[in-house]
Amino acid sequence: MIISHLEERYGSGEERARKLSEISDFAVALGAPAARDYFRALGETKAIDALTDERVLDFARSVDRHTAEWYFWAVWGTKAVPELTDERVLRAVAFFRSINSPATVEYFLAIRETKEAAALTDERVLSFARRIGSDAAVEYFGAFWETRAVATLTDARFLEFAEAIGGEAAYELFRAMRETKAVAALTAESVQSYLGTVGPRVAKDFFRAVRETKAAERLTQDDVLLFAELIGASAAREYFQVVASTKAVQALTSAALLRTSGVIRSIGADAAVNYFLAIAAAKVAPPAGTSSPAGEAAVPVLTLLDIPTYEGIRAAGLVGATAAFWLYVSQFPGLSSLASQGAGTVGLVAAGWIALLAGVYGLTGSIARRSSEQFLERRRRLLNEHGIRWHDCAEGDRRCELCWSSGAVHEDHRFDYERFCRCPAC
Repeated sequence: MIISHLEERYGSGEERARKLSEISDFAVALGAPAARDYFRALGETKAIDALTDERVLDFARSVDRHTAEWYFWAVWGTKAVPELTDERVLRAVAFFRSINSPATVEYFLAIRETKEAAALTDERVLSFARRIGSDAAVEYFGAFWETRAVATLTDARFLEFAEAIGGEAAYELFRAMRETKAVAALTAESVQSYLGTVGPRVAKDFFRAVRETKAAERLTQDDVLLFAELIGASAAREYFQVVASTKAVQALTSAALLRTSGVIRSIGADAAVNYFLAIAAAKVAPPAGTSSPAGEAAVPVLTLLDIPTYEGIRAAGLVGATAAFWLYVSQFPGLSSLASQGAGTVGLVAAGWIALLAGVYGLTGSIARRSSEQFLERRRRLLNEHGIRWHDCAEGDRRCELCWSSGAVHEDHRFDYERFCRCPAC
């Protein structure tokens, strides 16, 4: 075939001999494995002119033997000669030099298995693979032939997202795709939106959790992503790491746990990891609150959240103001003869002291009330987030036997704070 082609193309025997010698020298330089695939590519595609073109030979010489071998293997396997001998591929010598041998194998394997040579030789794809690094590129190209999701994996928005989360997170993403085949779930708008805002480290732990558990559909659902967003990036990392290590997906994505975002924010990431591990070990999330049966022995729900009064602020303020006042007065000379200076002087000092105490009393009272209000507002919000009822008992019918005594007096000491009640019977 080669000789017939040379006879048709070149008029003189000298030119044919020169070209034939060039091809043979080229094959020897490639080495036996690559040369075998080169000649098979010629035989399978019949594209003698294209594959003996000086541009193709120069490309194969410019890359290492291993890359050349897989290049010609892809050519004869796909017969996509126009795409694989296009200038954009032959100019991509720097790309093939920038990725390692496993990435090269996966690249040409992806072309051969998907037959999507045009899409995979697009400059955007090559540039993206070069920027994310060889390790991630191995998994990226592997995801092509294992999922066949060429359109999704070459989509401009997806490439932008995958590059934004960094090479390590992208590596975990593509591995998760290869092992779960859940391309649609892992590239959903909600997933990209959440992970695009929390950064590479959370994204890496998220995709690793998906890969380890194979629970792509559950971990990419909106309620799980919302929970992770509400608890903050640090706690979310701990959450996904525990999911990956324990694989207790059912317990760690239960409705009871996903309602505890407010509690997780309050206790912080360090305590949250122990909480998540405890749930994983128990295989079930505890309810947000418990209540005892109605009756005289009933106890309030979540008594851990009782409201402080901050009355100590007032006492401390009065004592401190008194000490400061008399310390200041003691600095004046003639204090010992103060009584002899007349009742008017003594009254004036006493009036100043009383005025100071009145001012401090009012100020500390305002501070205590404000502190209680802030504490109350925060605790009510936390309880509401977890579906625990906390209502204004004074606005009800006042008929609850547990909340109201026979004298229409609310049992504040049993149920939290004044009229706000969490009585189990209400």
